[in-house]
Formats: sequence, C-alpha cells, structure tokens
Amino acid sequence: MKDIKKQNNFCDIHGQKKILKSKIIRFKNNKWKGIKKIPYKDKAGNWTLIDRFPLISSSSIKFEIRYFEISEGGRSSLEYHEHAHVVICLKGKGKIRLGNKFYILKHLDIAYIAPNEVHQLINPFKEPFGFLCIVDRERDRPIEIED
Repeated sequence: MKDIKKQNNFCDIHGQKKILKSKIIRFKNNKWKGIKKIPYKDKAGNWTLIDRFPLISSSSIKFEIRYFEISEGGRSSLEYHEHAHVVICLKGKGKIRLGNKFYILKHLDIAYIAPNEVHQLINPFKEPFGFLCIVDRERDRPIEIED
C-alpha cells in the first residue's frame, strides 16, 4: 500500500483525539448536537454542493464515520484510492458511479466500494441525498479523475 498518512481531503477528519468515555450524540432538529459542517475538501476540484460532517473519529478506534449530504445537482469528486469504504443511504436517494456503471441508492441501501474502484456519488434528484461513509482511520490519499 502507498504511503498512508493524515490528509485533509475526502475521507479525512481534522483533529483526531482519543475518546475516553462512551457517549451519545443526539440528533435533533435535523442535525447532530455538537457536530459542525466542515469543507468537503481543502482545494477546488470536480465536486459541487456537498457538505461533510465528521461524526466519529478517534485514535482509540480503527475507523471513522462521516455523514455527507449532497444538494440537488451536486456530486462528490470522481476518484479512486487503495482503501475500501462503505456508504449507507440515510436521506433521499442518489446515484453512485462504480467504474462505468451507475446505480440508484435509496433509504438504507448499502454500497461497498472496493479498493481502486473509480467512484462518485451524485444527486440528480430534487431532495437532498444524505449518506454515512465508513472508512479506515488510516488510509491512502484519493486520486481525482477528470470526467
């Protein structure tokens, strides 16, 4: 595997810390208490209208859980990387590109994205498309592709 290090990009979270106690993060008024939106990526790219919310990240666990929400007409970056990850649709519906094929994701559908699979999440629908993304805490940097 290529050099794995902390990055500030898709599938990354700022300020990892050890979580010493169990905790509950309440969801009220359409948001998680204490969870703030952060930029999707730290530089311009081939994505638009997407928000990122870091839910759980700690040096005491080997994974991270993030919530992303894509507005109508928005999309994530078209990319691939050596690590696998899982996407679970929670809100609305959206389209996922895996390689050269497209699939619709609806409420509670799960997509496993294999290592080195070109992928992108897209929202061509009128309502917001929200999904959890579960990924290894330590992982390689995504390679963006021009479409």
